[in-house]
Amino acid sequence: MQAATTLNEEQWAGILRYVAETYSEVTLSRGFHFYKQGMVDSLRLSDYGLLEARVEEFGEKCRVELDVNKPTIAACSCPAARGCKHMAAAIMALGDRYGYPASQVVNAKIHLKRMAAKAAEGSGAEKLPGLPVSGWQQFLDGYTQGIKPSYDQGRYVEELRVRLASLQQTTIAFSAADRLYWELHQQLFILRKLAEQQHELSVTFYTSSTIYWVLDHLNQWLELPEHQQGLAQDSKRLEDTLAYLRQGIERESDKRNQHFIVYAAMCAGAAELLPAQEQERLAQTEAAALVQISETKANLSSVAAHAYVLTWLGHSDEAWKKLALHPSFETASSSVYQPFLAFFTIHRQWVNLADWLRQLTPFFARKRLDELNTLIAYWKLAAEHLPQAEDAMWRALETLLPLSYRVIESLLHEQGKWKLWIELQIMQGHSPLEHRVSVLQPIEKESPELLLPYYHQAIEQYVRLKNRHDYKAAVKLLKRLDKVYKKMKQPERWEAFFAGFAQRHSRLRALQEELKKGKLLE
Repeated sequence: MQAATTLNEEQWAGILRYVAETYSEVTLSRGFHFYKQGMVDSLRLSDYGLLEARVEEFGEKCRVELDVNKPTIAACSCPAARGCKHMAAAIMALGDRYGYPASQVVNAKIHLKRMAAKAAEGSGAEKLPGLPVSGWQQFLDGYTQGIKPSYDQGRYVEELRVRLASLQQTTIAFSAADRLYWELHQQLFILRKLAEQQHELSVTFYTSSTIYWVLDHLNQWLELPEHQQGLAQDSKRLEDTLAYLRQGIERESDKRNQHFIVYAAMCAGAAELLPAQEQERLAQTEAAALVQISETKANLSSVAAHAYVLTWLGHSDEAWKKLALHPSFETASSSVYQPFLAFFTIHRQWVNLADWLRQLTPFFARKRLDELNTLIAYWKLAAEHLPQAEDAMWRALETLLPLSYRVIESLLHEQGKWKLWIELQIMQGHSPLEHRVSVLQPIEKESPELLLPYYHQAIEQYVRLKNRHDYKAAVKLLKRLDKVYKKMKQPERWEAFFAGFAQRHSRLRALQEELKKGKLLE
């Protein structure tokens, strides 16, 4: 491997952060001793950022590896495997080679605070509390301008976070609400940078999936009650943030709806926590702004955002019409529908939920199974609170066959509709042996007679195959069938059946042998 010519400050800051979070003072002290005694040799840093070194101890050499771009990816051949004195010594030797004193590693936490203060000095960070959120985004653009987009978006996100983390140690005079919004807007900034890169470049699935990981993390952050309550405390920042998200919505293509998803989550929090009068004013303001956007650029995100606010205002029928008329709605991801279904659930609008589910069901014929499971979860909620919705749910599932077969099967079992469930198994040619014992146990306990045709059919099928393996399966089922008749307190029916069964198949020598092994025959 060729030695890299530089170790930049961002990489070094990442390594120091890893050291500060991972190493104890004792380990660093021992590592410093190894470093000062010159026990580190064969130190190499590849062009790809992989550090390799050997550290001698008692005549043996431990091999150390560390990715300087992702320091958590590290290993040592010693029993500790990572976070050890050998790796600490190698890091100090690496820093020394590229002009970073070993004392920075030994005192990593203190040095990180100094770096943060220095980074913020002259950057304008002290002015942040007085800026609107658009000013925050401009500041973040400037603060990270040295970080170039990478084809590997996972690494790009990590580099942005490392850079932004240097601000965390800086004392900025934020109010409690502002500090929460500042944290939110750093995440929104990363989301925007990824969206901009995807808009400009052609990226693979493995690269583009990073934006969905970032979005999931952001949504989980927004779902925390303490965050929702904190964000609702500052109506001015809330309105500014919604305005910022509308700009992102306006730029989105019909196939990318990330800013709409965040916008809907912010509106959902406002609809749950703001006073009624404040909600009405904010929703009306948002509706007016979104009308202007949809008139100039009617992309799916802007139409969905407008529909969501209409739903918030109580106009769910109008919202549905607006969405359904959009040419991309039929092929849109289910993530576009879910905010509406979640809204109806949170506000216990079961009639609206059932009505939307009924109209949405045809669009799921070409969706993935996980998306179908999401639909069913909402259907079950609607049926639980609105009895008349259950018939509509079953009709909807029938229209989605064969995709919905497994879902129907699971629902029948879950609801204790044993007869229909068993008929479905028989129709598909399944065997009771294909199920876990726990699947059949509740049927055997509550309605054992329903299992009789299922067991009898499967036994005959196994016998017809005429091989010893299937004979063994038949015997296993016969023993279960014996228990079912005893459970029904009808042993005479079992005796009559088995006597006829044994006589009918008396010429099948292998079967007779298996029956004897199973102690069903003398």
